[in-house]
Amino acid sequence: MDDCSTDIFGPVEDNNDENVEEEEEVGEEEPEEEQEEEDSSSSEEEEEADDNEPDPWSPLCQNVGEDLKEPYLKEVQQFLDKGKSQNYAKNAAFNALLPVSRRRLQRTYLEHLKWTHRIKHDAIHRKVMKTFQCFIEEDDMDFDEAAKLAVAKWKFLSNRLM
Repeated sequence: MDDCSTDIFGPVEDNNDENVEEEEEVGEEEPEEEQEEEDSSSSEEEEEADDNEPDPWSPLCQNVGEDLKEPYLKEVQQFLDKGKSQNYAKNAAFNALLPVSRRRLQRTYLEHLKWTHRIKHDAIHRKVMKTFQCFIEEDDMDFDEAAKLAVAKWKFLSNRLM
Protein backbone atom coordinates (compact mmCIF):
# COMPACT_ATOMS: atom_id res chain seq x y z
CA MET A 1 0.00 0.00 0.00
CA ASP A 2 3.09 2.23 -0.09
CA ASP A 3 2.32 2.98 -3.76
CA CYS A 4 -0.79 4.75 -2.54
CA SER A 5 1.22 7.91 -1.88
CA THR A 6 2.25 8.14 -5.52
CA ASP A 7 -0.81 6.69 -7.23
CA ILE A 8 -3.95 7.43 -5.27
CA PHE A 9 -6.12 5.39 -7.63
CA GLY A 10 -3.88 2.35 -7.70
CA PRO A 11 -4.76 -1.01 -6.19
CA VAL A 12 -6.38 -0.65 -2.80
CA GLU A 13 -6.03 -3.55 -0.39
CA ASP A 14 -8.88 -2.62 1.92
CA ASN A 15 -12.12 -0.72 1.64
CA ASN A 16 -11.15 2.85 2.52
CA ASP A 17 -14.43 3.61 4.27
CA GLU A 18 -13.93 0.75 6.71
CA ASN A 19 -10.37 1.80 7.61
CA VAL A 20 -11.37 5.39 8.31
CA GLU A 21 -14.31 4.37 10.47
CA GLU A 22 -12.11 2.10 12.60
CA GLU A 23 -10.17 5.04 14.06
CA GLU A 24 -13.10 7.44 14.39
CA GLU A 25 -14.66 7.58 17.82
CA VAL A 26 -18.23 7.57 16.53
CA GLY A 27 -18.66 5.49 13.40
CA GLU A 28 -22.19 4.86 12.26
CA GLU A 29 -22.95 2.47 9.45
CA GLU A 30 -24.69 4.11 6.57
CA PRO A 31 -27.31 2.40 4.43
CA GLU A 32 -25.11 3.17 1.38
CA GLU A 33 -22.70 0.43 2.41
CA GLU A 34 -25.25 -2.28 1.70
CA GLN A 35 -25.93 -0.83 -1.73
CA GLU A 36 -22.17 -0.57 -2.45
CA GLU A 37 -21.75 -4.24 -1.61
CA GLU A 38 -24.47 -5.19 -4.10
CA ASP A 39 -22.96 -2.92 -6.77
CA SER A 40 -19.49 -4.32 -6.20
CA SER A 41 -20.69 -7.91 -6.67
CA SER A 42 -22.17 -7.10 -10.07
CA SER A 43 -19.03 -5.20 -11.10
CA GLU A 44 -16.93 -8.20 -10.00
CA GLU A 45 -18.89 -10.40 -12.42
CA GLU A 46 -18.21 -7.92 -15.24
CA GLU A 47 -14.50 -7.84 -14.34
CA GLU A 48 -14.25 -11.62 -14.53
CA ALA A 49 -15.60 -11.58 -18.07
CA ASP A 50 -13.08 -8.95 -19.20
CA ASP A 51 -9.95 -10.24 -17.42
CA ASN A 52 -8.11 -10.90 -20.68
CA GLU A 53 -8.50 -7.30 -21.93
CA PRO A 54 -6.86 -4.23 -20.41
CA ASP A 55 -9.08 -1.93 -18.39
CA PRO A 56 -10.17 0.93 -20.68
CA TRP A 57 -10.77 3.18 -17.67
CA SER A 58 -7.25 2.82 -16.32
CA PRO A 59 -5.67 5.67 -18.35
CA LEU A 60 -8.48 8.04 -17.35
CA CYS A 61 -8.19 7.12 -13.68
CA GLN A 62 -4.40 7.49 -13.82
CA ASN A 63 -4.81 10.91 -15.39
CA VAL A 64 -7.14 12.00 -12.58
CA GLY A 65 -4.80 10.47 -10.00
CA GLU A 66 -1.86 12.43 -11.37
CA ASP A 67 -3.89 15.65 -11.28
CA LEU A 68 -4.83 15.09 -7.64
CA LYS A 69 -1.46 13.79 -6.44
CA GLU A 70 -0.39 17.05 -4.80
CA PRO A 71 -3.70 17.74 -3.00
CA TYR A 72 -3.74 14.10 -1.89
CA LEU A 73 -0.27 14.35 -0.36
CA LYS A 74 -1.25 17.58 1.41
CA GLU A 75 -4.37 15.91 2.84
CA VAL A 76 -2.30 12.94 4.05
CA GLN A 77 0.16 15.31 5.74
CA GLN A 78 -2.66 17.18 7.46
CA PHE A 79 -4.00 13.95 8.94
CA LEU A 80 -0.50 12.89 10.00
CA ASP A 81 -0.01 16.28 11.68
CA LYS A 82 -3.20 15.61 13.67
CA GLY A 83 -1.58 12.44 15.03
CA LYS A 84 -3.42 9.91 12.89
CA SER A 85 -1.74 6.73 11.65
CA GLN A 86 -0.23 6.52 8.16
CA ASN A 87 -2.89 4.05 6.98
CA TYR A 88 -5.72 6.17 8.37
CA ALA A 89 -4.26 9.33 6.82
CA LYS A 90 -4.03 7.76 3.37
CA ASN A 91 -7.56 6.37 3.51
CA ALA A 92 -9.07 9.56 4.92
CA ALA A 93 -7.31 11.68 2.28
CA PHE A 94 -8.54 9.35 -0.43
CA ASN A 95 -12.11 9.61 0.86
CA ALA A 96 -11.87 13.40 1.19
CA LEU A 97 -10.80 13.74 -2.45
CA LEU A 98 -13.21 11.14 -3.81
CA PRO A 99 -15.98 13.61 -4.82
CA VAL A 100 -13.43 15.80 -6.63
CA SER A 101 -11.88 12.81 -8.35
CA ARG A 102 -15.28 11.54 -9.50
CA ARG A 103 -16.11 14.91 -11.05
CA ARG A 104 -12.73 15.06 -12.78
CA LEU A 105 -13.16 11.54 -14.13
CA GLN A 106 -16.58 12.45 -15.50
CA ARG A 107 -15.19 15.61 -17.12
CA THR A 108 -12.24 13.71 -18.63
CA TYR A 109 -14.56 11.01 -19.93
CA LEU A 110 -16.82 13.65 -21.47
CA GLU A 111 -13.83 15.19 -23.25
CA HIS A 112 -12.90 11.77 -24.62
CA LEU A 113 -16.46 11.17 -25.79
CA LYS A 114 -16.47 14.47 -27.66
CA TRP A 115 -13.08 13.70 -29.21
CA THR A 116 -14.30 10.24 -30.28
CA HIS A 117 -17.34 11.80 -31.93
CA ARG A 118 -15.19 14.31 -33.83
CA ILE A 119 -12.56 11.76 -34.92
CA LYS A 120 -15.22 9.49 -36.45
CA HIS A 121 -15.91 12.21 -39.03
CA ASP A 122 -12.25 12.90 -39.80
CA ALA A 123 -11.08 11.88 -43.29
CA ILE A 124 -7.73 10.48 -42.13
CA HIS A 125 -9.37 8.38 -39.44
CA ARG A 126 -11.92 7.02 -41.90
CA LYS A 127 -9.15 5.96 -44.32
CA VAL A 128 -7.26 4.22 -41.54
CA MET A 129 -10.43 2.49 -40.32
CA LYS A 130 -11.36 1.31 -43.82
CA THR A 131 -7.90 -0.23 -44.21
CA PHE A 132 -8.18 -1.68 -40.71
CA GLN A 133 -11.51 -3.36 -41.56
CA CYS A 134 -10.05 -4.81 -44.77
CA PHE A 135 -7.15 -6.32 -42.83
CA ILE A 136 -9.55 -7.94 -40.36
CA GLU A 137 -12.11 -9.19 -42.89
CA GLU A 138 -9.92 -10.15 -45.84
CA ASP A 139 -6.64 -11.11 -44.17
CA ASP A 140 -8.08 -12.56 -40.93
CA MET A 141 -5.79 -10.45 -38.74
CA ASP A 142 -6.48 -9.89 -35.07
CA PHE A 143 -7.38 -6.43 -33.80
CA ASP A 144 -3.93 -5.36 -32.60
CA GLU A 145 -2.11 -6.58 -35.67
CA ALA A 146 -4.62 -4.99 -38.08
CA ALA A 147 -4.61 -1.67 -36.19
CA LYS A 148 -0.83 -1.47 -36.12
CA LEU A 149 -0.54 -2.28 -39.82
CA ALA A 150 -3.33 0.14 -40.84
CA VAL A 151 -1.72 3.01 -38.96
CA ALA A 152 1.67 2.17 -40.45
CA LYS A 153 0.20 2.07 -43.97
CA TRP A 154 -1.26 5.56 -43.59
CA LYS A 155 1.60 7.07 -41.57
CA PHE A 156 2.29 9.61 -44.30
CA LEU A 157 -1.10 11.17 -43.51
CA SER A 158 -0.20 11.57 -39.86
CA ASN A 159 3.17 12.96 -40.92
CA ARG A 160 1.27 15.70 -42.80
CA LEU A 161 -0.55 16.60 -39.60
CA MET A 162 2.70 17.19 -37.80
